[in-house]
Amino acid sequence: MKKIILKLLLYIISFMCFACSGGRKVINGIEVSELLLSASEEQNIDYCKLLNESTEGNDSSIRKLVLLKFYDAAGYDHGAVLVDLIELIGEDKFIYSLTTTNCEEKKRIIGYIEVGLEYGNNANLQKQTFREAFPKTYKFLN
Repeated sequence: MKKIILKLLLYIISFMCFACSGGRKVINGIEVSELLLSASEEQNIDYCKLLNESTEGNDSSIRKLVLLKFYDAAGYDHGAVLVDLIELIGEDKFIYSLTTTNCEEKKRIIGYIEVGLEYGNNANLQKQTFREAFPKTYKFLN
């Protein structure tokens, strides 16, 4: 009986953490819009898996996630995810994961973070500039 309950619990937790089809999803407290999910599916990217691994501190996944290319509204949503990710994992971990980025990549990351701060739903950071919200990351990327 305990095994059945344990398996059921694991299934429910896995489903809640990794289910990413149809509508917006929340991965470890970070909201992923339906638009962003759709845009990532078009590029054959498992955005939720990558985000989940990133929230757990996987450097490679953080780097891959941050360097994804999205355009228009999906880019704004991706920026909001990155802002929430930095707040969750901390600036030091975020920066460490990006130590090998080049100037072009850094410019793209700056753009994502700026729109994520301005248009994202993070009430704690919405009225702050990039420099105010993430001073270490700002310095690293500039």
